[in-house]
Amino acid sequence: MQSTGRWLLRPPSPDARARLFCLPYSGTGASSYRRWPTRIGPLEVCPVQLPGRENRIRHTPFRTVPEFAAEAAEALAPHLDRPYVLFGHCMGALLAHALAARTEDLGLPRATLLVVSSAAAPHLPAQRRYRSPEPGVSGIYHPSMTDEEFAGELNHVSQALGGGEVMPELLPLALRVLRADVELCYGYRIPVPRPVHSPLTAIGWTGDPEVSPETMHQWNAYGNTRHRVLEGGKLSYLAAPAALTRLLEDEFTDALSGAVTTTGGAP
Repeated sequence: MQSTGRWLLRPPSPDARARLFCLPYSGTGASSYRRWPTRIGPLEVCPVQLPGRENRIRHTPFRTVPEFAAEAAEALAPHLDRPYVLFGHCMGALLAHALAARTEDLGLPRATLLVVSSAAAPHLPAQRRYRSPEPGVSGIYHPSMTDEEFAGELNHVSQALGGGEVMPELLPLALRVLRADVELCYGYRIPVPRPVHSPLTAIGWTGDPEVSPETMHQWNAYGNTRHRVLEGGKLSYLAAPAALTRLLEDEFTDALSGAVTTTGGAP
């Protein structure tokens, strides 16, 4: 059995009415959600920690998304005993969808709601999902990027979290984690869309340089999908803007009550 303590920064509260499991962005860990509140309405915010970073630095990073989904479903199963939401942004969206599908395959309680943000659907080839880097454009990760270019992106994330540039002594490790995550994403593709039974909300951002709000409509093939567009760029979600937290609470309330209008293909 997987130890849940390795996967969550803090033990979930037994008194929480519902839980929001948050999957990390490429190159980051669970602490990237440190600017989020601990509760969003009835939802207890539960950032998920991946191996190879932060308090799991000694653990081997996942090389494939299915490997992640299998281990995460086993580890988190004890905490799926009440309504819950899976949220992921960019890489985290791919992980959240894979985890939702895996819990269904195992017969575990399914997510009340799956929320994917700023990610092209995983049945498309990587060449169509990801934009090549361009001078002066941030928020794009590509396997062809140099360590210097990746370091620039890491510094953007650190600054978005309220910090300064990544300390030089930590940079090699941070680059290793980021490059591994990028390779994981580029190496992941499913042959056809895998619909889930959970309602799905797809979030696009007006200033995202890589994934337009229109691109998020690719998720229609993944089930009962609603689309939402928020003001902001690639990293705006890190600050838990009020529009995002309000959306998460409202979408959860609708999903819980069954008031979800179908805009995509039903599973």
